[in-house]
Amino acid sequence: MGLAAAPLGFYYGFVSTALPILLAARGVSVEKIAEVSAVGFSPTFWAFLLCPILDVHFNKRTYALFFAGVAAICLGLSTLLTGNLPALIVVVTLGCAATVLFGNAHGGWMPHVIEDKHYAQVGGTSNIANLGAAGAFAWLTVHLMRTLPATTAAALLALLMMTPTALLFFIPLPKHSLRSASETFSTFFGDLYRVCRRRECLLGLLCFLSPTACFALTNVFPALGTDFHASENWVTAINGPYVAVVCSLGCLLGIWICSRFARRTVYIVTGFGGAIAALGLIRSPHTLLFFALGVLVYNFFTGINYTAFTALCYEIVGPGNALASTQMALLAASANLPISYMTAIDGRVHDHHGLGAMLAVDALSSIAVGATLLLIFHKIRSGTRAAEELVAG
Repeated sequence: MGLAAAPLGFYYGFVSTALPILLAARGVSVEKIAEVSAVGFSPTFWAFLLCPILDVHFNKRTYALFFAGVAAICLGLSTLLTGNLPALIVVVTLGCAATVLFGNAHGGWMPHVIEDKHYAQVGGTSNIANLGAAGAFAWLTVHLMRTLPATTAAALLALLMMTPTALLFFIPLPKHSLRSASETFSTFFGDLYRVCRRRECLLGLLCFLSPTACFALTNVFPALGTDFHASENWVTAINGPYVAVVCSLGCLLGIWICSRFARRTVYIVTGFGGAIAALGLIRSPHTLLFFALGVLVYNFFTGINYTAFTALCYEIVGPGNALASTQMALLAASANLPISYMTAIDGRVHDHHGLGAMLAVDALSSIAVGATLLLIFHKIRSGTRAAEELVAG
């Protein structure tokens, strides 16, 4: 089931890795490339406001196929618009919004058709599809654009992006009743408020909105080649295919871990592993070897973390939730917020205080906030257990 989410990874890998390479080859400045990426990825924050449509009229399969198709068309067009940045930004942003809606149609579908014991398994395979596909598709995009005629490559890439959606036809459709558009949108904020008053949802939002385990350095590592005396080719290889492999391995291990430990605890503790990898880079020699080791270890914990995140989201939403897609979108948007602000903080600290300070600030903020959250959750569990024993007594 989770592998049907591969178009999500394809599109994000294209925008985060392949598109900057294609733009740089045309002589576009780093500032403009960053602008395209920032605006293009903005739907990961606001597109959840559109997600009530996913609970209206059509079934989840129809919505997933439609938005995957829109995203595939936008991806193909984007490869042909690298010489027209205003048009490129519009198309990339539209494609990202469609990708977010596809991802939430798929994500909101899963809690209705899988059992709790399978949440970690589906979460792991979903993230293998997402993270692993991102690295592989980014490399393939650049390769095809350099070896085939532009229009042929664009069409082939769009077709490849749609291929995994064939798996959607093998996933049972939800059995809950769909709501009308007027009912869904008129009650959207009220329903969302009531859903988010659930304790589990609030605790999940507390985790996702905090800087612990957000793994923001994944957005910074590709820019650190000079700091570690690594060539552009090696930086691309490490942050593309190599990261895809270790993230996928982390996702697989995350399935086993999340089936044995509390998913919320796994989510936070993986942040400690990433923080240790970041701290290790401070004292290690600034060479290609240690850069590769640090990035890959960091991303291994990222893979475990993403499995825990997805499994925890499924647990929070649960079956029979009339606004499952919307709540999944809200949780995903909340997790994207700390990635954004920590990336901004990391970049500012790097430019003003250097590499070591940046790595220390990122790592220590994750450890400090994560430890605080674990203490809070422990006290909440202890209080709940005591109340249950009092009632039973």
